[in-house]
Amino acid sequence: MMWVRRKLYPANWKQLAHTCKALADWRCEWCGARQRARRKSKRTGKWYRVYLHAAHKWMHDTLNPHPELLCLCPRCHGRYDYWLRLRETVVRLEMLKHRKLLQQHDLLQVA
Repeated sequence: MMWVRRKLYPANWKQLAHTCKALADWRCEWCGARQRARRKSKRTGKWYRVYLHAAHKWMHDTLNPHPELLCLCPRCHGRYDYWLRLRETVVRLEMLKHRKLLQQHDLLQVA
């Protein structure tokens, strides 16, 4: 959620986000939903307006003054972030398993 960690974003974030959305022709790059289109929530069944998000392609890219961005609707943004976090968790777990194996065989050099 961008607003929680706003200080981590570049000063020109609004401009970057606007450019990202304009380059995508104001459509979600995954499902094609248009900005301000009406959509029915799959969870609640209520209608709402789609407001596009500029999403970081890489989770920890907030300090980059020229981040790689995707134009996504809220539904696709949530899915994208979920899979990105899941991937990062799997990578972290594999690194921990690898480290434990190295420690078990006394191959880990501690500086």
